[in-house]
This record gives sequence, C-alpha cells and structure tokens, in this order.
Amino acid sequence: MSRKQQERSAARHSGIVTCAIFLLGVVLTWVFFWPLWSGGGLMGGDMYPYYFPQKAFFADSVKSGTIPLWNPFVGFGYPTLGESQTGVLYPPNLVLYSGLSVNTAYNVSQLFHYFIAFLATWALGRRLGLSVMAAILAATAFVYGWFPARICLEWTIIGGAWFSAILWAATVYLQSQKRWALVAIGLFLGMDLLAGHYNMAFITLLVLVWFPFLVHKKDEVETPKPVQQLLPLLLLIGCGFLIGAVQLLPSWELKSLSQRQDVNEKFSPTYGNLPPEAISQLWQPWSWHAQDELTDHLLRDAGWLNVPVETNQVEAFVYCGLLTIILILLGCVVPSLRRGNPLPGFWRWGLLGLIGLLFATGWPTYYLSEVPGFGFFRGPGRYSLVTCFAFSLMAAGIFDSLVRKLTFTSSSRSLLGSILIGILIADLWAVSRQYAPGFGASWGRSIFYVVMVDHPPIAAREQSELRDFFKQAGGNVRLYAPGENVPSMLGVSSLPVYLGLGPEIYEKDQVRFDFSTDNEAEIQESGERLRSFGVTHLLLEDPINEATWNVTLHSQWIDLMLNGAFGRREPYYLYTLNDALGRAYVEGHPEIEVKVDSSPNEVVVTFQSPAETLDADVVLTDLNFPGWTGYEKSAEKQSLFRRQHIQLDEPAKQATVRWKYQPWSVRCGAVLSIIGLLLAFFSPRIIERIKPVSSNKN
Repeated sequence: MSRKQQERSAARHSGIVTCAIFLLGVVLTWVFFWPLWSGGGLMGGDMYPYYFPQKAFFADSVKSGTIPLWNPFVGFGYPTLGESQTGVLYPPNLVLYSGLSVNTAYNVSQLFHYFIAFLATWALGRRLGLSVMAAILAATAFVYGWFPARICLEWTIIGGAWFSAILWAATVYLQSQKRWALVAIGLFLGMDLLAGHYNMAFITLLVLVWFPFLVHKKDEVETPKPVQQLLPLLLLIGCGFLIGAVQLLPSWELKSLSQRQDVNEKFSPTYGNLPPEAISQLWQPWSWHAQDELTDHLLRDAGWLNVPVETNQVEAFVYCGLLTIILILLGCVVPSLRRGNPLPGFWRWGLLGLIGLLFATGWPTYYLSEVPGFGFFRGPGRYSLVTCFAFSLMAAGIFDSLVRKLTFTSSSRSLLGSILIGILIADLWAVSRQYAPGFGASWGRSIFYVVMVDHPPIAAREQSELRDFFKQAGGNVRLYAPGENVPSMLGVSSLPVYLGLGPEIYEKDQVRFDFSTDNEAEIQESGERLRSFGVTHLLLEDPINEATWNVTLHSQWIDLMLNGAFGRREPYYLYTLNDALGRAYVEGHPEIEVKVDSSPNEVVVTFQSPAETLDADVVLTDLNFPGWTGYEKSAEKQSLFRRQHIQLDEPAKQATVRWKYQPWSVRCGAVLSIIGLLLAFFSPRIIERIKPVSSNKN
C-alpha cells in the first residue's frame, strides 16, 4: 500500500471514529433524558420558581426584537444581566429562545451542552494520550457521573461543557504551542462567563492554573517550563474576562446592592457543602440514595467533621462510577499499571482529585470566605466536579495500561472496552435516578429533585386564561401569589421573589404576607403594605375574609399552567384589593386613572390631568435602581421606588412620564467586551512580541 493510500485509509478511519463518537454523544443524551427528546420537560427543584420565569420573559423579549436588560415582572423588577442566570447575551440562548418555544429551547440547550461536554472531554482524553475507548470511558464517567443529578440546575452542564472545552484548548497549547488554541481559551472562557454562572468558570480557572504541571508535551516542539507557560494562559484568561465584562460588570454592580453584600443568615458561602462522611458515595452510593430515609435527612445527620451549615442532596452529590474507583485502586496497588499508563502524572492527577474533595467539604471556603471568589458563591460541594474529572481520567489511563498489559488484540480491546462502558453507563444511569420513598411519577423518570414528564406545564402557557386576564387588565396591576416568580409567567408584575443574586429588599420579610392570620392589627398593617407596594390583586390557595381584608373575590381559577406547575387540582382564588393604588399612581390623587406601558428597558406612565391644575409626584412602584433615568435625582437614594414631580397648568391635559434603563455597567461592559474580543484574536502576536514562543525543532 502506497503512502497516499495509507494516509487516505487513516483519514477514513479517523472520520469513522469521529462520526461514531458524535453518534454516541447523541445516543447518551437520549439514554439518560429520553422524555426531553419527545417534547417532554422537567418539573421540580428550581425549574418553575427560578429558571422558567426567566426564560419565558427572555423568550418573549427576543422574539419581539428586544434584548432585555431589566425584568419588570418579577417583584419590583431586577437587572437581568446583573442577576445573570437569564444568560441574556449568551449566543446559544439568543438563537434558541428567539426561534423555539420556551420548553423546547430549554430542552435543546440542556441536551446540546451534554453533547458538547462529552465530545470535549473525549477530545481532551485523546489529546492527553488515551486510546479511543479509554477516552470514551473517561468522558462517560465524568459527564454522566457528576452532572445528571444536577439537571435541576441549568448552569451545571453549561459550565461543564465549557470546563472541558477550555481545558482541551489549554492542553493543545501546552503540548504544541499552537497559537489558535490560545485564542480558543479566551473565547471559550468568554462564552462561559456570558452564560451567567461564574462559579463553574471560577472552578475552571483554578484547574487551568494547575494544568501546566499536569500536561506533558506531545508534539515535536520545544515547550517552555510550566511556570513560563502560565503567562500566555493568564493573558488569555484576562481576555476571557474582558469578553464577559458586559455580563460581569452588571453583576458586580448588583452584588453591592444585594443580599450578598456580606455573609449573613440569608447568604452563607458554605451552604451546599459535601459532608466528609458523604464522600463514601464514591464507592457505596446505595447507602445514601437507596435507603428508607430521605438523602437530605441522611446528610443532615452526617455530623462527622461537617461544616456547621446546611446542605442538600444535589450540592452534596459526588459519583463517577464504581468501575472508575476499581480501576484507580488497581493503579494504586499495581505499580506496573502506573508505569504503562499513557496518562503521565498518576499521583499528580490523584492529588488534584483529593484537593477537589477537600474544597467540596466546605472547610477551605469556611476560612477563605473573605478571599475574592471563594466568598461570592454558595455550594462548595461543586468542587467535587474536579474530583470526578481527575478520577475519570486516571481510571481511563489505567484501563489503557491494563488492556495493553494483557496483550489484547485491537478487536478484543474494543470488545472489552464496549462491555465495560456499557456496565458503566448502566451504573451511572441507576445512581442518577431517585429512589427515595414516595418520590417519582414513574420508573426511571425521577432525577433527585426533578421529574421528567411528558406534558410539562410550561407548554400550556399560551393557553393560560389567567395570562389572558392580566393581559387585558393592562400594565398598572401587580399580583401577590404563592410560588415565587412563577406567576410572573402570566405577564404580570408579581410578588414574592426568589433570586440567587437579587436586590436586598427581596430577602426581607416586609415583602411577604401571612393571609392565614385573623389578627385585625396585622391584617390592617398588611393591607397598608400591599397598597404601598402597588399590589392590586391576590391569587391565593385558600379563601380569606373579604370584609376583614377589604378585598372582593373576582373569581376562582383552575389554570392549565399554574395548577400544573404546582401539581394543584383545586382552584385558586383571585381577589381584587378595593383600595389599591396600582403599580403606578399620582400621589395624593387616587382618583386619577393611570396607564402603564412597560417593556424590558422602558416604562411609560400616562394619565389625564384633573379639571384643576396639578402639582404632585408620579410614583412607580418599581425599584429605584441605578441606571434608570427620568426620575427625580434628589430622591434617588431616599426612596425604594421611582418618582417624578409633575406640574401641570392646563386642565384635562394628558401627561406622560418616561423612565429608561441605561446602566453605565452595560455600556462600559460592552466596550470592554469588544476590546476583549480584539485582544483575544491578536493575543498570539502580542505574546510573540513580548517573548517569542519556542519554534519547531525542524
């Protein structure tokens, strides 16, 4: 066979392998989450209280041609870029939610990022020297070991996909000094930050700094020492932060006005830790997830060396397969398996995994809460991501060493690898399911806090009669209803509020009400607060005394979306507050009818002045947040809400007050993001001018 024929044959083989990996990546998403492929969806956890309200608002905005910087429907509003979880400027979100329904876009995003995470981890394994089968084993153990239990948290797999992609690009650069890989690091990190959950990006950076001491050269190039290679990596990390600046600066601005200003009872960085006792999940998951007692209760009782802060079964989950642990143990006790391991630095990878476990316990965060980065996030149990990543690669390297030591033929290796990977998939699938007593709609559909259903309530949003009612009621209404954030999907401003990073007012008791009380003084005080907050309607699960609360029962509703989201069969009771001022009103003139036209970045209040002249304040009970223009600057720091003084000398004249959201953080961040993109593309030339990288030996 000639050399050209050999090259063509090798290219065909490589193409077949690549296609097979792509197909396997798709098949695995179906194996673990098949209902999402057929139009189903997720229920439980934070899906409806948190993610779907944000995505529904985002989808409505981008479909109307608007990039939403402010969400006016959740509570008194909040900056969408600042809170970050909407992922307003994340390119996949812009594409998916502008063309698909909310549920379909969410499903496609989840499945797509699982596919990318698997593909990137496999490519990283191959780049590190693993065989095709070993790289598949590593990618399967990592992606489908650590992530499925966390599917109730959208950001985990999105951050996980970029975690593997960034480390793959870093490995290419560290091994071969290819400059395009530097550009990829900056672009991938920028994408990770634009997705909006910085905790995963922070963990990625910690691992990235360790990588020069883990990765050995592969291509025939002279590579600098590990410490010398940190400079280009740090430069591209800086470019990534600049690219994400349009997302980062608004978050920094919001943090200074949020419940995360400091550590307090509402925010503890060590919440969501991995109790040391629960590390045994790695080798005996059944003792935690298949008992008669709920896993959350077992974690609560795991008091051995535990950080004195609460946790939950999702944040404290750690698993990457029993096969993975068995292979690592073989590598520890059989020196010849370590020597024949194509993945160098067995003990260094092990140390990385153990460091991940140490940080996951929460103790380092407990003492480093004042250090930038560590004190900003909750859920130190997420550092177990690093453990599963390191252990999966270690096990794959030992697998390669084992099959070579046993002198298997190529076909025998493939057969053995396929059998072991099949066993691993079955193991990971079983452990990712929920076996707690009384939990789960049907076999195999319960994944810790969520259940995969065939007919998700969000799909009935367009058929919601309550949504039609509030659409006809206009913009000068505000609803108080159970189920934080969920009623905002009805297209109405609603209380109370649940945000991971939100304005401090939403964490205070004053924005919550007890409708079960029969104390007249408390009822009167609650009524005054409801009125001052612009609440016009109540949507309650139980009827209340109309005379005592000064309300009128409008109707009883069974709403397809709302009832489905809460699994409620009984109707909701819709009340109108008799003395409501409205979301906007003219102070001192409750008789003036006000119209509110609200969009993501602008609010317009119009009204007809009375027969006499008018000298009064127009009050909009939306947050008086930095970046809104049009209200009295003197009242900027004195009032929770926005207000504008109006003087009208002509009777019966129509008055208009306009507020626009134009925050400095977004404008400045956009400029920095553009600079970051340019620097990323020109970074190879910049590095070459500072200190020429080593050239090929040839």
